[in-house]
Amino acid sequence: MDRNIYRKSAPCLVILLVAAGTLLISRCFMHPTSPVRRSQLAQVDKGDLEIRVQTVGVLDAARTHMVSSAIRGDKGKIIFLVEDGALVVEGDVLVRLDPTPFETEVHRLSGEVRSLGAAQDSAKQMLEWEKNQMAREIQSAQYNSKVAALELRRLVEGEGPLQLAQYKGELDKAREEYTRYQTYIAELDKLQTQGFANPTELTQAREKVDQLSRLYETARQRYESYKNHVLPTAIETARAKVDKSGMEIQQLQKGSAFKVARAAAALNEVQGKLETAQASLQQALTGLSHTTIQAPFGGIAILYETFHDGQKRKPRVGDRVWQNQPLLYLPDISTMIVNTQIREVDLHKVAMDQECTVHVDAYPDVSFSGKVTLLGMLATERFQQGLGEKYFQLTITLEGKNERLRPGMTARVTIESGDAEEILYVPTPAVFNDGARSYCYHLQK
Repeated sequence: MDRNIYRKSAPCLVILLVAAGTLLISRCFMHPTSPVRRSQLAQVDKGDLEIRVQTVGVLDAARTHMVSSAIRGDKGKIIFLVEDGALVVEGDVLVRLDPTPFETEVHRLSGEVRSLGAAQDSAKQMLEWEKNQMAREIQSAQYNSKVAALELRRLVEGEGPLQLAQYKGELDKAREEYTRYQTYIAELDKLQTQGFANPTELTQAREKVDQLSRLYETARQRYESYKNHVLPTAIETARAKVDKSGMEIQQLQKGSAFKVARAAAALNEVQGKLETAQASLQQALTGLSHTTIQAPFGGIAILYETFHDGQKRKPRVGDRVWQNQPLLYLPDISTMIVNTQIREVDLHKVAMDQECTVHVDAYPDVSFSGKVTLLGMLATERFQQGLGEKYFQLTITLEGKNERLRPGMTARVTIESGDAEEILYVPTPAVFNDGARSYCYHLQK
């Protein structure tokens, strides 16, 4: 295609460089309505072009940490504060809060924990003693119950029947002797009627019968008494002892269980108080450890402005701080990033890990290498001059380390997206847009 001259008000040859980097050419023929000055003309050229995406963002640290007080309530009081803007390394003390109230609390709770620990040991010993006492008493009661059962068995199966048999034998023997002498007297009486009288022998026999009668009656009464009264009473007494021993075992089990439960409850109460005191002590120790705030990594200590006593200022020594109140901002400047945005129409030109060049306004003669490490997933809409355009979040991570860079600096990013070879091009002011197409005017000779 021959070179042509373009100007802003003439029939047009439209040259549109679309997002994909292609060239769209269309013609529309119009007649100029005013004289053309040479200063208004531009020449169409042909050559190679680089496709770039350029945007402006702000430098920030890739890793940051907001330092705040971890002490509950407003018990924290600043007694040391790192200098604003100071370079710190990992482990440096950033903030030191007054440890006095926490040291006092730790001392008090330590004594309480020791006291409750001793009370817990005493309660444990008491519980063990009650358990052992319960075991001994129940064992003794079980032994008595066993003895009572054996005594009952002895009366029912052993000594009782044996004694009864002995009394029965004595009764039978006394009856036999009594009966024999009665027969003997009867024979003597018969001999006397026959004329063979022996008064002395008869008198002695009658005396013997009287004696045997008394012995027989005594043996009978002894037998009847033992059979009907003594032995049944002894058996019932033995049974009562067995029943009583069983009841005593039950009562001991219940009573001892109550004592053991009471001792266990006392132990649990002491243990609960001890655990509460230990938790409070641990909390006080944690609070004491939080009075010294150290840097988790190296960076720049930037004091955080917030409202104090009705005015917005940075914290200082003597201030009382609340839990989670920000005190300082710690960016790690060893790795820096650029937070910026790109237009929706340029999104397809950018990819993850794509290399780019960054220039910082503070150091215009220095360029930095970086790569794309984050492409936003959601678009945000920005309105300018009544028109809305969508943008996506873009994060560039700089390579290497440069201690001159600081968060908040303005950074200009250039992303090389490709190139176009042997295409026609004109200056940007020569291209117009009516919302549906891009075009320019062609001067007719």
